[in-house]
Amino acid sequence: MSYFTAVRIYSIVELTLFAALIVFAVGGWSATAETVLGWSHGVGWLILCALVLYGALRGIFTWVVAALTVSPAGPLGSTIGIEVQRHRDRRRGVDRSS
Repeated sequence: MSYFTAVRIYSIVELTLFAALIVFAVGGWSATAETVLGWSHGVGWLILCALVLYGALRGIFTWVVAALTVSPAGPLGSTIGIEVQRHRDRRRGVDRSS
């Protein structure tokens, strides 16, 4: 599995965790679940930022994807940015699987 693919999958997992946090926070169902999801998302988002920034330094991700990741959009921004980059790369014939 390439670095690009691994970070792409991690970004989707982090987005799912963020969505679960929002559901529990808005629903007010469990303060414990909200705390666990909050900490998990917080640490996970910091790791995602580091992974994308490292990838941007290596030329795997564009700096636009890095900016979207560290923005308040967080995992939603990174997931959208990575998918847009993937779509553009496919149209240009760029292979990031290595």
